[in-house]
Amino acid sequence: MTYRYWQAGLHIQDDAMVCIALQQARGGWALRRWWQQALTPDSTDADRTATLRKWRREMPVQHRIAVALPAGGTLRKVLPAPGLVLRDSEQAQWIISSMAQQLEMAEASLAFDYCQATRGGFQVTAARQQDVLRLRKMAKDAGLNLAAVTPDASALLAFLPWLPDGAGGVSWFDGDRWLWAAGEEWGCADHPAPGSVVCGSGINDFDPWHCLSQLQPPLPVNGDTFTIALALALGGHRDAAAG
Repeated sequence: MTYRYWQAGLHIQDDAMVCIALQQARGGWALRRWWQQALTPDSTDADRTATLRKWRREMPVQHRIAVALPAGGTLRKVLPAPGLVLRDSEQAQWIISSMAQQLEMAEASLAFDYCQATRGGFQVTAARQQDVLRLRKMAKDAGLNLAAVTPDASALLAFLPWLPDGAGGVSWFDGDRWLWAAGEEWGCADHPAPGSVVCGSGINDFDPWHCLSQLQPPLPVNGDTFTIALALALGGHRDAAAG
């Protein structure tokens, strides 16, 4: 059943909106379709939704899509484990209460995701609930089967299995800042992460399109623009800002 699904990644950028759909096939991942739409400063969410609705009509019913959330609008923090053993629901409430207190924000204004931290405690990712709800609304209104809203930098983790030996992670420039991922960590910075390989089409770069075993031309001329969308389609179907 999994092989029938199209797994898609959507990246809404300042000047463009790109989406790519993949499908698991024998020997790896197969490209099924890609879409691209230029955006202007006057573009509205209604305009974006109308475009997404057109793209949705070119997808099968069995699809799921992950949408990128700008990592610059998120906060990551390690919280120590509580002193008491808590049930899952109590644990989640304790985490969001702790984050809200530290950020001096109302709990209802936060969306969050957490996992066990390597050195103990919890690794928590928090985002503004309004940012997450905005993306979810666009996907719902377009009729898309939303699987996850994921920070764009964390999506790069999907490329790690394809990196050359010795690479200390992967970095990609989004036109304004560098997004990076290494090990279980990710973030954004003014420079590529130390020891990382850079996503691109240069001779010494890591080309994300090489992660696919089946490509169907024509391919986009500006393939680098699809880096985050491709990463999401490969492995970004777990919410990193659940709420």
